Amino acid sequence: MTSSREYPYGLWPSLLSSEQAARSKLSLSGLASSSDSLYWVEGRPELAGRRVVVAWTPGSSPVVVSPEGLSLASRVHEYGGGEFAISTAADGAVTVFGVRAEDQALIRFSLGDEKEHVVLSGHKGHARGDLSCADGTVVFVEEDLTGEKAKRSVVRVDPVTEDAVELLRGRDFYCHARIHPQGDRLVWCTWDHPAMSWDAAEVWTASLRDGAVSLPQLIAGGAGHAATHPRFLANGDLVFLEEQDGWRRPIRWSLEGGRCTLGTAGREYGGPLWVLGEEPLVECGDTLYAIEHSGGLAALVALDENHARDLEVSAMSLSTLAAVNGSIAWSGSTPTALGAVGLVSPDGAEDLVERGPECPLAPDEVSLGESVSARGPSGEEVYGLLFRPTSRRYHGPEQTPPPVVVVCHGGPTAQARAGFDPMVQLFCSRGFAVLAANYGGSTGFGAAYRHRLDGQWGVVDVTDCVTLVEDLARRGEVDGTRAAIRGGSAGGFTALLAATTGKFRCVVSWYGVADLELLAAATHDFESRYIDSLVGPLPEARELYHERSPVSQVAHMSSAVLLLQGMDDPVVPPEQSEAMAAALRAAGREVTLRCYEGESHGFRRLETLVDAYESELAFYQHHLCGEQR
Repeated sequence: MTSSREYPYGLWPSLLSSEQAARSKLSLSGLASSSDSLYWVEGRPELAGRRVVVAWTPGSSPVVVSPEGLSLASRVHEYGGGEFAISTAADGAVTVFGVRAEDQALIRFSLGDEKEHVVLSGHKGHARGDLSCADGTVVFVEEDLTGEKAKRSVVRVDPVTEDAVELLRGRDFYCHARIHPQGDRLVWCTWDHPAMSWDAAEVWTASLRDGAVSLPQLIAGGAGHAATHPRFLANGDLVFLEEQDGWRRPIRWSLEGGRCTLGTAGREYGGPLWVLGEEPLVECGDTLYAIEHSGGLAALVALDENHARDLEVSAMSLSTLAAVNGSIAWSGSTPTALGAVGLVSPDGAEDLVERGPECPLAPDEVSLGESVSARGPSGEEVYGLLFRPTSRRYHGPEQTPPPVVVVCHGGPTAQARAGFDPMVQLFCSRGFAVLAANYGGSTGFGAAYRHRLDGQWGVVDVTDCVTLVEDLARRGEVDGTRAAIRGGSAGGFTALLAATTGKFRCVVSWYGVADLELLAAATHDFESRYIDSLVGPLPEARELYHERSPVSQVAHMSSAVLLLQGMDDPVVPPEQSEAMAAALRAAGREVTLRCYEGESHGFRRLETLVDAYESELAFYQHHLCGEQR
């Protein structure tokens, strides 16, 4: 294996600090190939949220290829994704198509261009994303939020004439619209409110004649059998993910009607559709490859009927795949880098590039996530990942178990991942154990586990977090009397309600949900009906919304609370954290609210991340370890 690491801001010194952790909080999205090169979009805290296109040819260093000052980001579904696509001409010339962050304009540039060219101008209230290139054209999802009801469509544009044609409209949601390389067929994924994609998404295919869709055919999906991530294979067949017998499995489908289930039973493939533009399935030569999940861990596998073969890769978590020059490329995280891209050749050799500052920890000093489980009150199995502390600073006397910080992932239909997380390593290096909870509702453990949260959000997730801590404490792995819990967004909701259990000394919420009815009224369209399944529909469940809202439960909270909130957050508006802080103060509880101007749902600026990490770390050191602030 060869490895390179490029980062323009210097190397990490020998000790991990809040600033070093913040600098490594970069993001990689998308993965595309052209000839022997790979491309992705990268966001760095130093760029104050700007996201650039990076190109990498194995054997050389990655380079930024987007014009100076350009930032790419999609706002479709608010969480975006699929903000760029690559088109390669017959002479090998590469054109990058992208969505400009500032106005959602569709732009293009060639490698070496100093300025982008606008293909379709942006409009207020509109968003674009999930780009793909085929047959010399660009296909994308268009979102219009200017009317009373959100409208979405699939649009095809000729980048030469700049003529745009609407291919699909009329359903609430679209994604994964892909044209066969021969240009005669289209495949796409669609679903409607109040369902989320992982509950009822459908895969359709149709003929394309004279630029119009004809003879549409539903081939998979629907309630209880959600199907997503379709793509054409070289021979014209389709491959996609579909829920079968309670597990999301790869399916190969032919136009003649033949179906073949691939992969291993009892394993989950791909992930929920929170972010567009990710590809968990890819064809390379005669073989299909996929991202497989088991026990909270991810693997790159070669697929066969009812079987999958693991490939040896450096990744501990995986987000998307691509094929390039007869090899398989992946994007994900390694034990020492939050963002990394690897390339695996047919003989198993791997090229690897890790993005971010040099990790100051030796390989044996990095805390790796270990799969753990415990039995809940009703006998159900509950899962998590345990990251052990790498120092004994706050352990106390010899053999004393360490204090523990429980991490609640967002979603809540998401999952904790085992790869490098600078926040986790920051806490572990200070002597805290970190328990990343995969509570009921998490993906990667089958549909039955995901459905445990139906109607029980704020109950099952909280109980599962307590179960995991109590089980680890009984085994002497952590000090259950010195426990904290934290989370962002939906994870912040779980953490705040956990303050009512008496099991946690302190709680940290990053832009967490505090008022369910306010969330239902103010959040973006993509999630506007999500709470119907998690709690209940309105107005019938209004009383339950009140009972489950953390802002209504402050009288039962005993934990100290730290609230961190972006002031430009459209998903969980700042009014949520402000109301939570006011209610806690009125009840005489200890609360600190820190607000960050210019930050949205997910902090991106270096100064914000540094302040947030320092505030959170000092909060734990004071409440779990008795240090003065």
